[in-house]
Amino acid sequence: MIGRSGKQNRDCGCVLGVRCVREGLFSRSPDHQITRSSDHSITRSHVHPITRSPDPRGFTLFEVLLSLTLTGFLLLALLIGMRVANRAWRTGEARLRQVHAAAERNDFVVTQVSSLVPYRITPNDPDLPGTLTVLEATVDLLRFVGSYSSVNRSRSGLVLVEYGIVEPSRGDVEVVVRETPVTDDDSLYHRLVLSVTHNPDTGFPVINLQPFAVRESDLRLMTGLSDAAFSYLDLHPKKSTVPVWRESWRSTEEAPYPDAIRLRWERGGEVGEELMPVRAKLRPLGQ
Repeated sequence: MIGRSGKQNRDCGCVLGVRCVREGLFSRSPDHQITRSSDHSITRSHVHPITRSPDPRGFTLFEVLLSLTLTGFLLLALLIGMRVANRAWRTGEARLRQVHAAAERNDFVVTQVSSLVPYRITPNDPDLPGTLTVLEATVDLLRFVGSYSSVNRSRSGLVLVEYGIVEPSRGDVEVVVRETPVTDDDSLYHRLVLSVTHNPDTGFPVINLQPFAVRESDLRLMTGLSDAAFSYLDLHPKKSTVPVWRESWRSTEEAPYPDAIRLRWERGGEVGEELMPVRAKLRPLGQ
């Protein structure tokens, strides 16, 4: 009969029963559980398999890529930090070496200038009678006889010390040092004096000293400077009641040597100076 249930019609294999079964399937909701003969349940999911793992304990491809990207950024930040720290370490070491070099240079210059000894020679030159005090002090040259040498520090003896301020190239100033052992007065005289002339008005001798020219063997004390100059302290000037720094010094019987020597220098935007006291206060003695 047509009025019988669909189950009976399906059991009978009628066409109406099949149509009823299909209509029943399509009329159910999408999430309705369908039971098959093997008792396995099938549930529709709205989640894409690429963005969500079927196993809640696993990871999706997106999560793995995100983790790798974050790890890469962390490693990159660590590498940059190590490079910055290494550069800062090297800069600190270079600065420390410069400070130590400047301290050693300052100690050497102060010690050598302080070793200045009063030295006077009697030349065998008929044009220059009398004695000559060994000292040349100008704005760019300092010559004197001292007892401290940068080469032979352990050996006793006197050396002729020459500090010269030279300009090997435009805008590049250097301070160089030359040391020559003093063997006898005659060789020392010819090393210092170029010629002797006489003033036509007064008749007094005029000493022309040897010019200073830098050599390859000279010690480069300071390099890369933009400017440098010597000055000399006069504690008791004749025309002033206060001490005066002079650009040059001319030895006299009353004041053969300055009270102190100052070396001022400029390197880039940095300005510095070396102050060296002169201990030779006594009048030069005859040799």
